[in-house]
Amino acid sequence: MSRQGSETDDFRPASFEEEETADLRAHFLRQTLRSALAFGLLFGGVFLALWWSGSAIRFGASRVVDRAQTTWRVTGTVRDAATGKPIPWAAVADDPGGRPPFYRTDADQSGRFDLLTLPEPHQIRVTAPGYRTILVRIGRAWFLWLPQGREHRDIEIDPE
Repeated sequence: MSRQGSETDDFRPASFEEEETADLRAHFLRQTLRSALAFGLLFGGVFLALWWSGSAIRFGASRVVDRAQTTWRVTGTVRDAATGKPIPWAAVADDPGGRPPFYRTDADQSGRFDLLTLPEPHQIRVTAPGYRTILVRIGRAWFLWLPQGREHRDIEIDPE
């Protein structure tokens, strides 16, 4: 009795040429995937650099023609430095000694404020009746952040 079509007859060792072809295909696939990933990262990096520099140019140009957009939000609470209690209705404004345009807001009855201003390093001036005026630095250089953002500042001012 002969056994035809058994499992042992179907398995035969691959020749050197077949093994080499399979290895080359696997190597080609790995190299193709690596190259595609490297190209994607390079393309993404160039796109990000161009977008980022375009944002800087648009921001600089808007400052030159006095059409700057207020995209930097500063929030916080104005408090008495001695007692820590909130100071209602304190005025929070861009320092008039800086470059215009200037933006301003008032704190609410709980001393909380929300100032929308320009996205560049500058100072804000905080004033309230019976308290000393204080200047506070806000913002960041454009190349350290996207040209918009938020900043939280709790500000303490001394009584006169």
